[in-house]
Amino acid sequence: MPNRSGQEILLPGGLQNVAEGLELIICDLWGVLHNGESPYVTAINAIAAARMAGIETVFLSNAPRPRGFVRAHLLDMGVPEDLVNYVVTSGGLARDEVRAEFAGSKLYHLGPRSDQNTIDGLPVDLVDHPDDAEVILATDLDFKRVEDHRPWLAGAASRKVPFLCANPDRVVHVGDQLLLCAGSVADLYDRMGGEVHWFGKPTAFSLMSCIAECGLAQDTDPGSILMIGDSLQTDMAGAEAAGCRGLFIAGGIHRDDYPNILAAAEGGTVSTAEFRKIFGAGKAIPHAVMKQLVW
Repeated sequence: MPNRSGQEILLPGGLQNVAEGLELIICDLWGVLHNGESPYVTAINAIAAARMAGIETVFLSNAPRPRGFVRAHLLDMGVPEDLVNYVVTSGGLARDEVRAEFAGSKLYHLGPRSDQNTIDGLPVDLVDHPDDAEVILATDLDFKRVEDHRPWLAGAASRKVPFLCANPDRVVHVGDQLLLCAGSVADLYDRMGGEVHWFGKPTAFSLMSCIAECGLAQDTDPGSILMIGDSLQTDMAGAEAAGCRGLFIAGGIHRDDYPNILAAAEGGTVSTAEFRKIFGAGKAIPHAVMKQLVW
């Protein structure tokens, strides 16, 4: 498989065409395995086929929820139980950080009450306003518009209150809707001069956490690990940061740009130069691109 220093990005017909030499597949959920409402059968079949081929798989999600909640949600959707034994979430990693670094602190939860299970059981004192907080844990938005958070968070930002972003995604598709996520507020808080701690992708730590989750050796060659995801800003940037391979699913949040990739393709590849013309020079470059995950 070409590396990121090469000039071409593969457009394989299926996952099996880029599976040689893989020990671990780290797979995103939303936009790859499901759309928030129902699973993609071809993607589930692809993960099952990878397992059959002897490749370990783990799901890595920027969901701001505990691991167990996401696992249960996948089962409710109809994902086979034997495929969900390994799940890592940004919410779970943020909870780990609170326990390790902020036990006994005054914590403000930024997000809806429906995300309450992300803070349940944490060793903190909950407060009702960010002005009273010693740490902020963000799972979603408090207001519909990102900019409306500016006066709400001004005091905390001026005091450099740590802002733990348990969902670094900026947007996500729910069915045909495109919704804002906590990452968009974290960007605002950062611009306001606040201190943001990011969890989940694109941090290399989140990908490396997946190695331990499924019991592989910590010195597993990153080149034998494939990150599959639909976001260049989180999934592919995370793969790049961790030195792993990246398979970009272009039918997710970037679905409107997929026809441009096909138009620029020649002989089953697209050049990195053309890819940058479509997505911008600053975006992470994947090793391969598919519209949807199939085996």
